[in-house]
Amino acid sequence: MESKPIVAALGVELSEIDLRSPLGDDDRAELRRLFATRHLLVFPRQELDFEDQVRAVAALGPVLPGGPEWVSNVREHGLVPEGRLLFHSDFIFTPEPCLGLSLYATEIPDDGSPTVFASTVRAARELPPDLRSRVSGRSALNIFDLTDQRGDVRFHEDALGPATPLSPRHAHPILMRHPTTGQQVLTVNEMQTDYIVDMDREASEATLSSLRDVLYAPDNTYTHRWAVGDLVIWDNIAIQHGRPSPPRHAPRTLRRVTMANRDVFDLVPGFTEARAALRRPTGATRPSVAEGP
Repeated sequence: MESKPIVAALGVELSEIDLRSPLGDDDRAELRRLFATRHLLVFPRQELDFEDQVRAVAALGPVLPGGPEWVSNVREHGLVPEGRLLFHSDFIFTPEPCLGLSLYATEIPDDGSPTVFASTVRAARELPPDLRSRVSGRSALNIFDLTDQRGDVRFHEDALGPATPLSPRHAHPILMRHPTTGQQVLTVNEMQTDYIVDMDREASEATLSSLRDVLYAPDNTYTHRWAVGDLVIWDNIAIQHGRPSPPRHAPRTLRRVTMANRDVFDLVPGFTEARAALRRPTGATRPSVAEGP
């Protein structure tokens, strides 16, 4: 197996490895090391079925059970089929965000229909001292509407009203320790973060804007242009993801496998009883929410 960094802020590309075969102990240990330090792994030109993808992800952490999910504009019940996606981390609006995500490309438009990634670890490290002082010890409220399939809107408590099983919310420390690596991460994002708790709304909005300037600076991001056969696995807490709007009439399909200790059904009290309000694929184990790359 050979590896090379992708950009300074994040990511590594892995070659000379065939994920159709079980990983040896040395390769598994090296992938775990790279995942903990570079946070995003790119495996180009793989030929993988669903079980191969699950096995590769399981080498890095716990995989949620169930069949494959599809980020697609041509498959029935495909997740977020159209439109731009603002930067976010999946399930940051719950007490336990997903640990990691993976996508395997099966149909891709000619332009590569990119996904963009941003490092929350480097952003936390690069905060100017005055901004760090302003947010140190503070939390921000993250909120989501599980019935909303759009990805280009920022969610607000004022619009969604009191918390329900379909509009969950959770306040995380703005500067939080990663549960696995212990690295400091920046938890605010442009889709789900509404406001900084116990801060004047005008000051909160100005502070969030300054944090986003650091987080989404060009030298803190990586744009991955997909090719059929690409597998990308990333740490959902150390990395945020988003995308520009894909081409409307070109097939785009990526198979998703999620790394997490608990499902959204467990993390959002009452969600199981309310899930009938969601448009869900038959037999799915998780909701078709508008999170996805």
